[in-house]
Amino acid sequence: MYRKLIGKTLLVIFVLTLSACGSEKSTSTLEVTKMEDGNNQIVAEQKLEDRDYELITETYSKDNVTIEYPQIIHFKDEGKQHEINEVIKKEALAPFLQTIQLLEPDQKYEAEGKYEIKLKNNYMLSIAYKSYNNISPSAHPYYLFFTTNIDLNTGNQLFLSDFVKKIDNEFITKLKNAKYVGNLGEEYKQQIKELVFGQYNSDEELIAALTNSKDHDSGIYVYVTENALGISMPVAHVAGDHAQFEIDFSELKEK
Repeated sequence: MYRKLIGKTLLVIFVLTLSACGSEKSTSTLEVTKMEDGNNQIVAEQKLEDRDYELITETYSKDNVTIEYPQIIHFKDEGKQHEINEVIKKEALAPFLQTIQLLEPDQKYEAEGKYEIKLKNNYMLSIAYKSYNNISPSAHPYYLFFTTNIDLNTGNQLFLSDFVKKIDNEFITKLKNAKYVGNLGEEYKQQIKELVFGQYNSDEELIAALTNSKDHDSGIYVYVTENALGISMPVAHVAGDHAQFEIDFSELKEK
């Protein structure tokens, strides 16, 4: 239903090519750690003590809202495991529960959400969520993309400022030149970038939005893969509601 409705929505302007979700990656002997290099922090891999754990899928289901999210099992520290799982669950359900609370008496809400593990290793867990949402009556459904990144040592969430020390004009240039990895085909990357970055009147306005992305009001989210820093930006509904870009870690190093 999710992909079918997206295709109908975008058919007028775009040919929709949904990318398949990758399989869960597990690199249990590697740690992603932050290392300063000039003006930017980069993510590097480093061997650490073993902290094997597994992930299972839990499902929230009520009325017409069904949301899947991961939970950690077999973590060495049971107290930390519980703490992290509570953070994951809270963040996974928050957008949907907030929407339910804001519904008018004559409105009905339908949502279907799934997750993808972007990175799983000894140091951190990076989770991306995608969901189909529809409030009736309304003009059209909408699609959410949001993320949760967990530091497994502390149990704290990680945000853009934890991976990039200085969000400046140099970083904006790298973001604008980043690889588009969203739902639409490669042939539409230039149009997508124009829609995404054209929302901001200046680079300074974009810098401010990225700097304050921790509060999620801007609709900007970050995730991490083995090789890249991913950033999800809001975009017009006709282009899918969100667009993802990835910057290779080598590009974040000071030249």
